[in-house]
Amino acid sequence: MPHYRYQAYDRRGTRRSGAIAAATRENALETLAQRGEIALEVIECAASPELAWWERDIFQSASVPLPALALFTRELTSLVKAELPIDEALRLVAMQPLMPKRVRQTVSSVLALVIEGEALSGALAAQGKAFPEVYWRLVRAGEASGSLAHVLEDLANFLDRSVETRGRVSSALLYPAVLIVAAVIAIGVIMTVLLPTIAPLFKDAGATPPLLIKWLNGLSAFVEQHWQLVLAASAALALAAAVAFQNEGFRSSLDRILLSLPLAGRLIEQRETGRLARTLATLIKNGVPILDAVRISGSVLSNRVLAAAVRDAGEEIKEGGDLTAPLARSGLFSELFLRFTRIGEQTGQLDTMLQRVAEIYEAALQRQTQRLISLITPVVTLVIGGIIGGLIITVMSALISVNDLALK
Repeated sequence: MPHYRYQAYDRRGTRRSGAIAAATRENALETLAQRGEIALEVIECAASPELAWWERDIFQSASVPLPALALFTRELTSLVKAELPIDEALRLVAMQPLMPKRVRQTVSSVLALVIEGEALSGALAAQGKAFPEVYWRLVRAGEASGSLAHVLEDLANFLDRSVETRGRVSSALLYPAVLIVAAVIAIGVIMTVLLPTIAPLFKDAGATPPLLIKWLNGLSAFVEQHWQLVLAASAALALAAAVAFQNEGFRSSLDRILLSLPLAGRLIEQRETGRLARTLATLIKNGVPILDAVRISGSVLSNRVLAAAVRDAGEEIKEGGDLTAPLARSGLFSELFLRFTRIGEQTGQLDTMLQRVAEIYEAALQRQTQRLISLITPVVTLVIGGIIGGLIITVMSALISVNDLALK
C-alpha cells in the first residue's frame, strides 16, 4: 500500500509531521480529516518511509500493550452496556487502578476529543499508533450500525483470546528460557574465569595445556592485542544487521525462508492463518466492507509474504474478483482454509466459516506448540548438561594432569 508523508495542524494548532499508509492521496486526506488535522502537504513516498529524526513526532503515542488494550476494552464494554454516556464511561475507565499510567493518559486524550464532539472511533484513530486500525474501524462500524456495545464485546472477546494464547505460550517457554540463561551464565563463568586460571599451571610445569584451554588463551590474547579491530568488526556487524532488518526486501526473503522450514514454517502458517481468519471474521461480522476488512486483516499479519498475498487478494476484490482465488494462486494457504473460505463466499456466511477455521487453527497451534515445548525442554536439558559436563571434565582432567606433573 502506498505511503504518504504529511504536514498538518492538529486540533490545538500544533504543526505535526509524519507518515500515513493509504490506498490513495484522497484516502490519506480523509484519514487526516477524521483525526481532526488540517493538511498542509501530503506527498507520496516510498513503500516503507523512514522519516529523518528531526521530522519525527517525538511525543507520538506508542501502541497500547495487548493486555492493557484488552482490559480497557472489557471495562469500556461493561460501562457502555450499562448505557452510560461515552464520555462518562471513558472517565471511569481512566480511573481504573489496574490501568497502566501511560494507558490512562491515552484514554484521557481520547476523552478530551470526545468532549469536543469527536466520535469515539475518530478519537481513537487520532491517537496515532496507540490503537490499531482494526480496533477503531470496528468501533466505527458499531457506531454506524447502532450496536457499539455488541461490537465492543466482540472486540473484548477477541483481545482476551489473544492475551490468553500469548500468555499460555509465554508460560510454556519460561522454563526452557530460564534454563538456557542459567546455562549460558555457567558456561561463561567456566570459560572466562575458571579455565584461564588453570592455564598458568601448565606453563609453570612446562607442559602443553589441553586443546580447549590453549584455544581460549589464544582467543584472549588476540582480543587483547587487537581489541580495536574486534570492536570495529562487532559494530560493523551490528550496523549491517540493523540496516538489513530495515530493508523490506531482506525481511520478506527472511519471512519466506521461515515459511519453508519444516517445523517452524508449519507453526508460522497456522498462527498467521488463524489470526487472519479471526480478524477477517470479526470485521465482516460487524459490518466492515469486505475490501477494507481484507486490507486491515493483511496488515495484522507479521509474516510479510503472507501479508503481501492478502494485499494482492484485496486488489483483485477491488476489481470484482473473489477472495479465495487469489489466495489459492499464491500457494501459501492450506486447502482447509481455502475450502472454508470458498464455502463461506458461496453461501454468504463468510464470517461464520472464517470464525470456525480460526478456532481450528488456534486449537491446532496450541496443541503443536505444547508438543514442541514438551520436546524442547528435555533436549535443551541434555545439550546443556553435555556442554557443562564436558567443560567440567576438561577442567578436572587438566587439574589431574598438572598434579601428576608436580608429583613426578
